Amino acid sequence: MSLGTDLAPWLHRWGLTLDGPPPIQRYEGATATGLVAFVRRGETRLVLKLTPAAGDEANLAATLAHWGGVGSVRLAEAAPGAVLMERAIPGDDLEALLRRQGDASATATAAEVMAKLRRPAPANGPFRTIADWGEGFARVRLRAIAAGFDADLIDHARQVFGELLASQDAPVLLHGDLHHENVVRDANRGWLSIDPKGVLGEPAYETGSLLRNPRDSSLCAAPEIIAQRADILGPRLGYARERILGWCFAQWVLACLWAIEDGIAFHPDWLTGPRAAESLL
Repeated sequence: MSLGTDLAPWLHRWGLTLDGPPPIQRYEGATATGLVAFVRRGETRLVLKLTPAAGDEANLAATLAHWGGVGSVRLAEAAPGAVLMERAIPGDDLEALLRRQGDASATATAAEVMAKLRRPAPANGPFRTIADWGEGFARVRLRAIAAGFDADLIDHARQVFGELLASQDAPVLLHGDLHHENVVRDANRGWLSIDPKGVLGEPAYETGSLLRNPRDSSLCAAPEIIAQRADILGPRLGYARERILGWCFAQWVLACLWAIEDGIAFHPDWLTGPRAAESLL
């Protein structure tokens, strides 16, 4: 993939210039077209992302348009294959806040962003549902077991996922990947979400990604951390504690299965977080 053949047409179309670090890069696990670059249009600093024609990343523009900049970066331009978005400045994320002020502060901040994003689902659109995502349990089960993943853990997570799915509240348009790196600070607009997947499901589902992150497992994969986060999120958002913990557990296992499906080598340490969450059910 080269700058000339991929980014240059969009720079020309929208009157953009490249704007220094971070360098043009691929998101980890991104599709072949998942390029992101910092750009300028005049004095306005923006983010340009190339998006695939299908899959959850293709919903980026539609999701940002639905939120209208409330709790998220604003959509500037969109066309099949690319999205131009507001850039949060300075752009430090929730993990930095966690390390600076503690987990409780970061979790409370995330709850504020979740509350802003929560609104009725759009009447129509290209969005998949969390039920679609849950199909990963059956699709990846045998491959995961062959890699060394605990079969009983998969089956319990699938059961919990199904029970929560069957009893879920009215769906909203979820971010779907609202972890610490996807909540960033803008000096003027406060904390904003970036990089949504755009998936339909009950509001409490949104908490799952936060509870199993950051990537440093020492910051999340312990029962006392998970419990504290649930106790902060529940009262602020009006979600039952058992649903937060259930989604945390089920999604943690599902995320591991997706990683195996993507070809990432399984490590037994992956089981620490799901087992910690399971112990609270």
